[in-house]
Amino acid sequence: MTPNLTLARTLLLSAAALALATPAFAREAPPAAAPARPFALPPLTEFTLANGMKVTMAQHGAVPKVTIVASVRTGNIDDGANVWLADLTGGLMQKGAGGRDASQLAELAAGMGGTLGLSTGLDSSSAMIDVLAESAPAAIGLVADLLQHPDFEAGELDKVRADLLRNLMVAKSTPGSVASEAYSAALYPGHPYGRLFPAPEQLSGYTLDQVKAFHAANFGAARTHLYIVGQFDPAAVRAAVEKAFGGWASGAAPSSLPVPADPGPKVLLIDRPGAPQSTVLIGKRVARQGYDLDFRAASTLLGGYFSSRITRNIREDKGYTYSPSASLSQRVQGTSWTEDADIASESTGPAITEIFKEIRRMQDTLPTDAEVQGIRNYMNGTFVLGLSSRDGLAGSLANLDVQGLGVDYLNGYVGKASALKAADFQAAAKRELPVGGFSVVVVGPLESVRPQLEKVAEIAPKLPKK
Repeated sequence: MTPNLTLARTLLLSAAALALATPAFAREAPPAAAPARPFALPPLTEFTLANGMKVTMAQHGAVPKVTIVASVRTGNIDDGANVWLADLTGGLMQKGAGGRDASQLAELAAGMGGTLGLSTGLDSSSAMIDVLAESAPAAIGLVADLLQHPDFEAGELDKVRADLLRNLMVAKSTPGSVASEAYSAALYPGHPYGRLFPAPEQLSGYTLDQVKAFHAANFGAARTHLYIVGQFDPAAVRAAVEKAFGGWASGAAPSSLPVPADPGPKVLLIDRPGAPQSTVLIGKRVARQGYDLDFRAASTLLGGYFSSRITRNIREDKGYTYSPSASLSQRVQGTSWTEDADIASESTGPAITEIFKEIRRMQDTLPTDAEVQGIRNYMNGTFVLGLSSRDGLAGSLANLDVQGLGVDYLNGYVGKASALKAADFQAAAKRELPVGGFSVVVVGPLESVRPQLEKVAEIAPKLPKK
């Protein structure tokens, strides 16, 4: 026997002997969680400018920095049939404003200790910057320039459009995006919420005049709420707000575009020959905006966090998928609940069967006391953690205001979550998730997957004809 093999064998035998000699210790149960502490927002100072722009200020944290978020009630909801015109407008706004190009804007923001950005969403668009406290007044002016005085240089249009076209091509090549596009169109037919992607030729055809018109019609003081959170001089900041935004035209009120009546459940199959896995979306529109805590709790236990029932079932126990998840997509005009997963193609049907099984189990059987307490702790922990930072507080205030909620919801969250009972989970699942009401989208190798779906009782009658 070689010296190396002899040494290895000796080490293995020594390790085995040590393991046998070491006494076994019982695993100690973790300490019980302490009761949730009452939560209250820091004091808010709120006022409205003469042009209708709302302002909320909050002293928050100990670091001498300030987060500034301007939330404007416009986004893809105002695209109409011009899908991604809002995105093109937002992208071009960031290329220059107030006579400064993108690099100059970035340099100014960096000199204040932060970065300036603008994001476009379905119902709102947000400009944001996080700066040193002494730079807050100047940063407010920079945000005002970005929103009110974009340069809209013709030479930048093609660059922004080229970036969006690349993003579009990448998205359309992924099964997740293909599934999401079909799913959104099924839930919100004929509505901007259901138009996920433009055709490439449509995006290529947008003009600078269309961009300018979109900005003029949809960016204004009456649609804007400014949030200032951190450590700052209130008098100096208020004066800066009035100077920078006081002369902005009010503009139109936010758009109101109700979604069409719920079209009912559909099953959509999209072939991806040879794919090793299927992308599956299962869900439906829900009656409320998704902020009812009983339904949020039921959704979390069902599929909304790593230890959820669906995740334990089809990931941990059966190994059908790696990362299933349930989510609530809050929208002003209509919210949806969705379970999504990338599933091994040979297990697509069985995995879907188990998902429906877990939804029914939630409706038929009360969750255990341990499950209820675990969800209470999880919801309260993530909620308080999310509001602990400047950007977290500003973003939460902005999001809830867009949804028509606000301070009362935030201040009451911990108390209401802590009071949830097992029966609340069950009632919410019955109310919002009737098994017969789900739409299902499957993107995968249909030759092998469709025969599996024909054995799933909940969707087999709705399968499209071959």
